[in-house]
Amino acid sequence: MRFTISLLELQKNIALVLPAIPPKSTLYVLEHISVSLSDGTLTLVATDQELTITTSVSVVSTEDGNVLVPARKLNEIIKALGTEGDLEFTAHPTNYEVTLRTRFGEYKIKGMNSEEYPNIPEFPQGTSTTLTRSDMQRIANKTTFAVSTEEYRPSMTGVYFEFKGEALITVATDGYRLVRVTTPASNGAFPDGLSVIVPSKAIGLLSKAESDVVMAVNKTHVQFIMASTRIVSRLIDEKFPAYENVIPKDNNLFCTFRQPELLSAIRRASIFTSSTSPQIRFAISKHGINVSAEDNESGNKAHETVPCEFESDDMEIGFNYRYFEEALQHINSDDTVESQIQMSLSTPTRAVLLRPNTDADTLLMLVMPMRIS
Repeated sequence: MRFTISLLELQKNIALVLPAIPPKSTLYVLEHISVSLSDGTLTLVATDQELTITTSVSVVSTEDGNVLVPARKLNEIIKALGTEGDLEFTAHPTNYEVTLRTRFGEYKIKGMNSEEYPNIPEFPQGTSTTLTRSDMQRIANKTTFAVSTEEYRPSMTGVYFEFKGEALITVATDGYRLVRVTTPASNGAFPDGLSVIVPSKAIGLLSKAESDVVMAVNKTHVQFIMASTRIVSRLIDEKFPAYENVIPKDNNLFCTFRQPELLSAIRRASIFTSSTSPQIRFAISKHGINVSAEDNESGNKAHETVPCEFESDDMEIGFNYRYFEEALQHINSDDTVESQIQMSLSTPTRAVLLRPNTDADTLLMLVMPMRIS
């Protein structure tokens, strides 16, 4: 096998498939990228047998073939070569030695026979729909931060997709915060009555979708196709929590503030939290939100006031600053008018809801409070 490709293009395509390489596998072959060349099309494949990523690119070729190349070693050398100029890639057909030639010099990597790679089956026919590039990026960027990392709660380690014909509801939660993103159907209707849980790792890869995304679902797997890249992931076969029961319906106290002001105040106050408790306090009144934090061990403390609109009796409520900060970070200027956010509350012990101050109810963040100590 022999072909020539620009270093920048090769770097880009290796980066696309690298997330499917397991950190350490009992199957050594899975730590390799499958590199194949046919009629001027170079195809890279990586899999951990739960997630498979395939990408293709046109190259200048002189000899078709295939080989397995150690993924991290290949990535390291290609990154070290920079982005200027071209690279000639040659793989020996019998000893599988890979030679990389650039204007700098020549580098050799020991590869493997491609026949040792696991068979990548074709994706079975399933229900499919198309998401625009911006909608897919928005879903990925707004949800993945809130999924659980606890393996004993597998249903919460993914993003829940609930198709309702005229809209797609996507939800992520770890039990302490929850995100719900509503995406109206833009080109025709979405499927109706279909719901699946997609691992957050697969969704995170779509935050930089290169094009509109065709999403297909069957009983066990989901597939995302965009431009020249295909991502296939096993679904999480669990029942997602009844998230609608968690969202309070009677939060009748409303506080409106500017996102940059409260976010900055939280970041400064969080410096003064203790090593054992990440709690910050909000004292909310008609005059503003007083944000405070205190480290009882050292005596360090801080407070500052952020303007707000609040027409109810004064209230004090505590939060894990990380959860509140991350929720605010994911409501940006594209979601709001003049960066205004509405927070609805009921009591200091019940969940608060954060929404952009727009008529479109397409984004909701829920944060559970901490009991004030």
